[in-house]
Amino acid sequence: MNTSDWIQKKHTGVALARNECSDGMCCFSCVIPSDNKHVGFYQSLWERGTGYPYVKLLVTSEGYKDELYDSCKFLDFTISQDETKTRLTMDLRCSIYKFRPGQCVRYPDLVGESLHQSIGGPCIFNEYAAPRAYQKLVYKREWKAFYAILDHVDAIRGICVYEDPFVVRNLILEAKDVCRAIISVGGAEREYILIPMQKQTQNILYISEKHHPITTIRQAYSQWEIKIQNNLKNHYGDEWESRLKSAIETEEKDAC
Repeated sequence: MNTSDWIQKKHTGVALARNECSDGMCCFSCVIPSDNKHVGFYQSLWERGTGYPYVKLLVTSEGYKDELYDSCKFLDFTISQDETKTRLTMDLRCSIYKFRPGQCVRYPDLVGESLHQSIGGPCIFNEYAAPRAYQKLVYKREWKAFYAILDHVDAIRGICVYEDPFVVRNLILEAKDVCRAIISVGGAEREYILIPMQKQTQNILYISEKHHPITTIRQAYSQWEIKIQNNLKNHYGDEWESRLKSAIETEEKDAC
């Protein structure tokens, strides 16, 4: 298939691989420590992943300053065409463990712990994919997330495993909702390719007895009461209980 064939299918976006934790949101400095201490002694033994330092996580919210997060030094970020050559697929994976990292095994199942701080709540991708009402209540804003890939030949070559980087770059740019943007990083302005992160959770979100997809505010609060309560107290002070009650009532009324 050539590039012109792909242009005719411009409605197709760049999909996440249907693998557990393929979103990789926990592999950016919004969750992990910026010095990569979560990796331990592997820091000195392992080569960096294909995503570092070229791929970042961009989070935007209306009325808020954009947030840009660095990836873990050992993040493998790959983009490839599927077997039919009609779709691009992304997979974010730990280059050390090749699957769900050992440091993540007990998170977010173990109440009161996360990768490097006491939180006791759903993982960040679960909250990102949560309904609008949940985000508006718990964070007072909706957020959009993008993978920001440096538009440079070395970056594209690194993430396009077994693919022609020039062909794949064109396919990425022609995919649905993908755009280019100039982003200031370390005082220098660089061009990045922005790929929107999908909110699909099936076959991607890590699911266990204690960690289910967020479907409603009531369901999330019953599972992660302490985490959500702390957020509400921080945002609303003494009004947090009335805000919670009102949000649940509104959500359930709208669902009828």
